[in-house]
Amino acid sequence: MAILDIFKRKPNANASESNTLFGQTALGNNILRNVKGQATQSNNQLLYVTTSSVNTAGRVVDMSMLSRNSTVMACVNAKARALAQLPIKIMAYGEDGKLIDAVTNPNVSTRDKAKAKAVYSLLNDPNHYQSSFEFWFQWSMWYDLAGETFTALWRKEQTNPSLTPMEMYLLDSTLITAQITPTRYPTYRLSTSTYGFNKDEPLEYFQVIHASEMAWQGSAGFNKGILATELVSLDQDIDLYSNFIMLNGAKPSGMFVTDAVIPDAKFKEIAARLKEAWTSLTGSKSTDLSKPGQGMLLDNGMKYMPLNMLTLQDADARALKQQTMKRICGLFGVPPPMIGIEEGKYNNTQTMLDEFYKSTMLPMITNIQQKFGTSLLAGYPNLCIQFQTEDFLKGAPLDQMNYAVAGVNAGIMTPNEAREYLGRTSLEGKDELKDNTKPSEPIPGTSPQDTGGGGNVSSIGKVGRAGKA
Repeated sequence: MAILDIFKRKPNANASESNTLFGQTALGNNILRNVKGQATQSNNQLLYVTTSSVNTAGRVVDMSMLSRNSTVMACVNAKARALAQLPIKIMAYGEDGKLIDAVTNPNVSTRDKAKAKAVYSLLNDPNHYQSSFEFWFQWSMWYDLAGETFTALWRKEQTNPSLTPMEMYLLDSTLITAQITPTRYPTYRLSTSTYGFNKDEPLEYFQVIHASEMAWQGSAGFNKGILATELVSLDQDIDLYSNFIMLNGAKPSGMFVTDAVIPDAKFKEIAARLKEAWTSLTGSKSTDLSKPGQGMLLDNGMKYMPLNMLTLQDADARALKQQTMKRICGLFGVPPPMIGIEEGKYNNTQTMLDEFYKSTMLPMITNIQQKFGTSLLAGYPNLCIQFQTEDFLKGAPLDQMNYAVAGVNAGIMTPNEAREYLGRTSLEGKDELKDNTKPSEPIPGTSPQDTGGGGNVSSIGKVGRAGKA
C-alpha cells in the first residue's frame, strides 16, 4: 500500500454487485437485471422459467398451453370465482380492539373515514371498463397462471405516493420485469408501453403492487404451473391422443401380404395401384366422411391383414387421465369434486367448501390484504382491508339456525347477536344473555356429517390484530 493511497476514494461496493439469482436466471418469475457499462434496453427482458419450459419428451409448456389445458383452467376459474364474488370492506380498530366498518361507523375519525371511503371506492370500482368482479377474477387468473400479478396504480400526481390512486389496472405479467435497485426498492420495467406508462421510464415501487404466489428470493417467485411441466404436458398429451384416436379411429390400418414372389418392376406397379385404390377407398373429405359399399380387387394372391392400433383401453388412458387431473387439482389446491372430476356427497359439501376457503383461498386473501393494505393504507395503521368470507363459511340455512339457537341457549351470544349472524335486524330488549343450562335439541333435518361451517369464522380473512379474534 502506497503512502498516498489513503487519500484515494473508497471503491464503490455497488459497482461489483450482481443483481441476479443463480448466475443469470431465477427459478421463478422475475429476472433481476443489472447491466454494467451500458444502457439497459427495456425490451431486453430475461424471462426464463416464467415464459416456458420443456419436458423430457420435448413438449413445450408455456402460458399459451396452460390457458388451453382444461384441467388447469377449471382449477384457476374455481379459485377466481371464489375470490371475485367476495365483498370487500375497509375496517378500523375500535377503542375496544374490535374491528368496525370504517366507512359507516360514526366512531371512526374523520381522517380515517375519508381515507377508507377513497380506498373502498377504488377496490370496488377499480377502473372505467371493469367491474369489481371482472378485476379480481382477472387478478386471480394472473396470480395462478403466471405466479404473480402486477397492479399498476394511476394517481392524479404520479410522483406523489401519498395520494390515493384514482384507478388501478392489471399489467401483463409476461411483459414486465422487476429490478432491485441499490436503494433496495424495486423498479418495474415494461417491454411495451401500456395504460399510459412509457416503456422507457421504469415504474417506481409505489406505482405497482407486485404480489407473488410463491415468493422465493428478492422479488422473485416460483410459478407452479410452469414448474409442473411434466404433469401438465402429460395431461395435455392424453387429450391430444384421445382426439387423434377419435378422429382417425374409423379408418382401417393394415398391410397386404402374399406368398408369391413378385419381381421388382411388377412390385412397383402393384404398389402404386394398391396405393391409389386404398386412398380412393379410405380417403375422406369434409363432405364425404365415409364411403360405404366399396371394395378392392387384390391380385397375385394378396391378403389384407389388419393392424390393431394402441387403443385408449390399452393405454389405460381413463385411469391415467383421472390421476393427472387429481394431481393438478392438488397442485392448485382445488377439491376434485368442485370441477366435476369425481362425484362428491352432499352431506360433506360444506365441509369441502370450508377446507377450500381456509386452506386455499385464505392464503391468497391474506396476501392481497397485506399487499394492498401496505400500498393503499400507508400512514393509516388503524385501517385494514378485509374480504368478507363469513357468508360462504356459515353453511346451510338449517345449520346456521342450529348454530344460532345453540349459542343463545348456551348463553354464548345474545338473541340480537344471533339475529345479526342470520342477517336479521335487532329487536329491542334482546341484548341480554340467556341463563339456561338445559341443552337444546338440534332442529330436525340437520346432517351430523356436515360441519355447517363451524368454528371461529370471525377471524377468517383478517390480518394483524384481527387474527386474535
